[in-house]
Amino acid sequence: MVEVPGSSPVTPTPLHPLRTVIFTMTTLKTNRPTTAQRRQADLAAGIIKLSPSSLTFLHDECPACFWHHYNGRPRPATAFPKVFGALDNAQKDFFVGHSVKDIKKSLPAGVIERGKRVRSEAIALPGTSYRVQFGGETDTILKFSRAGYGVCDFKTSSPGEGASDLYGRQLHAYAIALERPAGDALPLAPVSRLGLICFPPDDMIELPSRAAKHGTAKRYAYRTSAVWVEVERNDEVFLNFVANAVRLITRPTMPRSAPNCGWCRWSRMTAPLLEQTSSDALEPTHDAA
Repeated sequence: MVEVPGSSPVTPTPLHPLRTVIFTMTTLKTNRPTTAQRRQADLAAGIIKLSPSSLTFLHDECPACFWHHYNGRPRPATAFPKVFGALDNAQKDFFVGHSVKDIKKSLPAGVIERGKRVRSEAIALPGTSYRVQFGGETDTILKFSRAGYGVCDFKTSSPGEGASDLYGRQLHAYAIALERPAGDALPLAPVSRLGLICFPPDDMIELPSRAAKHGTAKRYAYRTSAVWVEVERNDEVFLNFVANAVRLITRPTMPRSAPNCGWCRWSRMTAPLLEQTSSDALEPTHDAA
């Protein structure tokens, strides 16, 4: 209660709890540039920063979602099943340090190395004044004995039709980033081979174990073999594809969404409800006298 000389006591109106939370969250975020602000800074510099992974499924599934990914309202990330993450880590841990020829005999001699985070310098694109900068993390690097490197991606599945074209975009971006890194990073060049290492499960076997004879649970394993899928490197075709992607990103208005995009459909259905809910939540409440 507040005492004001010459007047009756004044009781301050309590702030709505949700309004307080929203105000606090907004205050905390004011020092961080928004996606729109970062995009405007990039546009002013003439550089578009791209994630190699966004050039695969997100680009092909829906033009509107791809546009939103770089313009302020990205599609929520879907949960990656833990089993695939565990298998992916197991594959990398097992093969790092092995000979490249353990994957495929016809590949050049060399050793399999763990991947690394990469960021390219600004790369010129055909038919546009914008330049592009790739940034992400490679799965695995092949270091050949004589000269050069390879970039590959592990896949826990059978190589499907079109897989080399789809994932090849991502591998091309990594190859360019390795050869032409930003800043003072040491280039890894030339990157002469791109490919997928697929491990389709064939069957299941029981592992021999002495512990099983003493009542301990038996152990099993999936049996698989490494399938190398070569990706032909063609920087000209890839950079033309990226130039078209940049034209899509830098459109002033959102492109038409894909007819079967569930996220766009859900967004259109729920947007009016979310706006109304937010408006109601910010309305101040007045206690009864």
